[in-house]
Amino acid sequence: MLESTEAAFRRSAFLLHASGHEDRAYRVERFAAWARFDLDEPQVARQLYVAAARLRAVRQLEPLAGQALETVLSLARADLGNVQLADPVSGALRIVAQHGFGAEFLDYFAVVDDARSACGRAARRAAQLVIPDVVTDRGFEPHRPIAAASGFRAVQSTPLVDKEGRLVGVVSTHYPRSYAPPARDMRILRRYADLLGQVLSSRLSAVPAPVS
Repeated sequence: MLESTEAAFRRSAFLLHASGHEDRAYRVERFAAWARFDLDEPQVARQLYVAAARLRAVRQLEPLAGQALETVLSLARADLGNVQLADPVSGALRIVAQHGFGAEFLDYFAVVDDARSACGRAARRAAQLVIPDVVTDRGFEPHRPIAAASGFRAVQSTPLVDKEGRLVGVVSTHYPRSYAPPARDMRILRRYADLLGQVLSSRLSAVPAPVS
């Protein structure tokens, strides 16, 4: 069943690309990738679905993000990390959950709207990003002092998107030494981030708009 589902999505994506509907093709390709993940990693997929179902039972945004971050840290084999939400108008990223960081880091990255940090790059490219060593990464140069002060030398950032592919936020994990997570870990993290993005999007849409 999953194999036929994946094949159908691939065919649809091909036709959409051919007709110039790139955004729709991208969304369908994501669905195909999910089907392929379930085929390749059935046990892990079940675990991720259970974890996402638990998140849906959490009504408040910050506890939800905190619980999700615990899962992300486990999947990414990391002790430091944070979840940021994207401002729907400006696109700026704001931390809603974190683990292991002090006040200096939280003040420095309270609002991120640049394209040189790992999270900023991941958000703007709409793609998972790894900086194996912030000391040698030219783009990260302005942020090296805070990295050193906060005790991390490597970082990965994964976008959180809704079902339509719109950016909801970014989840990042940080490592004390130069490091590039294995490809399988990154793929699993990407799948969980997709599920988390959908849960967060649903929760955000349920939050009443402020009264002016």
